[in-house]
Amino acid sequence: MKQKDACSVICVQGLPDPGSGQSISINKEGEKMETERIEIFGHGIKGRPSAERWSSREWKELVCLFPEDQSESGTVKYLLEHYLDEIISGMEALKDRLKLNSICALLSKNHEIYEEKFRLSGIQTNLTDDMKGIQKEIFKEGILVHHAETMLALHRNLTDENYVPHKIISVTGDVMEPGIYEIPFGITLEEIITKYAKGVTAGKTVKFVSAGGSMGAVYGADELDTLFTYSSLLKEGTMLESAQIEVCSNDTCIVDWACKRMLINSRKTCGSCVYCREGIYQLFRILQDAAEGKGREGDISLMKEICETLKSGTLCDIGRTAAVPLLTAMNKFGEEFEKHIDRKICQSLSCISYVKFYIDPALCNGCGDCMVCPEHAVRGGENLIHIIDPDICSKCERCTTVCSRNAVRRYGTVKPVLPSEPVQAGSFSGEGNGIKKGLGRRRRV
Repeated sequence: MKQKDACSVICVQGLPDPGSGQSISINKEGEKMETERIEIFGHGIKGRPSAERWSSREWKELVCLFPEDQSESGTVKYLLEHYLDEIISGMEALKDRLKLNSICALLSKNHEIYEEKFRLSGIQTNLTDDMKGIQKEIFKEGILVHHAETMLALHRNLTDENYVPHKIISVTGDVMEPGIYEIPFGITLEEIITKYAKGVTAGKTVKFVSAGGSMGAVYGADELDTLFTYSSLLKEGTMLESAQIEVCSNDTCIVDWACKRMLINSRKTCGSCVYCREGIYQLFRILQDAAEGKGREGDISLMKEICETLKSGTLCDIGRTAAVPLLTAMNKFGEEFEKHIDRKICQSLSCISYVKFYIDPALCNGCGDCMVCPEHAVRGGENLIHIIDPDICSKCERCTTVCSRNAVRRYGTVKPVLPSEPVQAGSFSGEGNGIKKGLGRRRRV
């Protein structure tokens, strides 16, 4: 970053975006902030610079958000544990420069232990276990709202002339070393996976990456060269408030994954907008039906219509981005959605309605642990290869849980070659590597 005289650079969400060329000028000598030159953008997708808000009215109070609950990525806890003093310094600096009357920290009750630190610094705190509900109350006339990480970036820019902007993210999913990392802007998604998370879990390959938490967009394996910059990620509608990168391997079912995302997002809506309140939940129900073999003709077009309606018919960024994971997933993995709904096939064998269970003859040692089946669907005896009767099996997966040899497997449209009756363990050898090709396959009419 090129140094400026008596000034620092700060950008999107208080952090510079190398791809945007946008900047903010703050006088280090304590003079009034030059708001007309500032181009900071928040977590939202409206693309409105924070400077416009600062100069549009007289602000009376600053509220610093620490928005996180048990389902979030852990980055806010990381901020509190490692940078609380710096965040408080940034809040105080903004108060002085904007001549604010007061500053307040909005904390989740999960972070109650940090309340004393704010109190000792003369900062009022508000604890809540309903972060979603209370945020509706703070967005009022005269109240300036910022995220905690913005205050950290502000402090760093005011105190370190050589500060290189980073973003605090969490990496989860099928990676070798999931965790929270501070990464520089401008690197690719692939570099985040390989350099920081130490690559994909052994024996697996990347199917897709979700960037931005439960409302983040989906990026296919062929898009891992996407730059981690706000300008690049916003093209897909991604918000980086949670800054979570989830890596999913080829054994992940995109339909089941999207279904869980919509369930999470349906619980985040405040309920004010009908489209948001009803639309997100309807998306979840349609996806749930698709995962359970109840999908109907026209479901895909209906989901796309609801997604587009949410983007244009809701009042806040939560409503506008709640369907982004599903919409981007359908755009990039449309064939997989079609197979679930039209052909009742789950290639990853994740959706239990589309699979049957069997015991691999090559792995079964006849121990009998799987005989705990409550439906008595498992036949066998001591030192015999056990067999699951698919007509009786209720798919409770009890046998999967107790089998120490991981011999209980799933199959879909292709049925393995299995013994018809229990035989001596180690004696069975199926032809063609134990697979009958094409069994049960159908063409869509």
